[in-house]
Amino acid sequence: MTTAQALKMPRLHDQLIPSVTSFETTYDNTTVAFMQQHGHNVTWVAPGQSTAQGLRLLPNGTFEAAGEPRQLNSLGAVI
Repeated sequence: MTTAQALKMPRLHDQLIPSVTSFETTYDNTTVAFMQQHGHNVTWVAPGQSTAQGLRLLPNGTFEAAGEPRQLNSLGAVI
């Protein structure tokens, strides 16, 4: 998958203190159930409450960059 495609996927955030793992409501329930079975304190959040940027090193030595695609006010440029 491309960097832009990866940024569009549902996200999780594993917080150390307090110990809680937040999943976006669109996250795969199989993964969430697995985490709960292993003692993780799980909560749910609406999609789009986090921002991320991505950078990937391609096999030819160049980079592929992408900015947050899920928020209207998150505009970026790659030079």
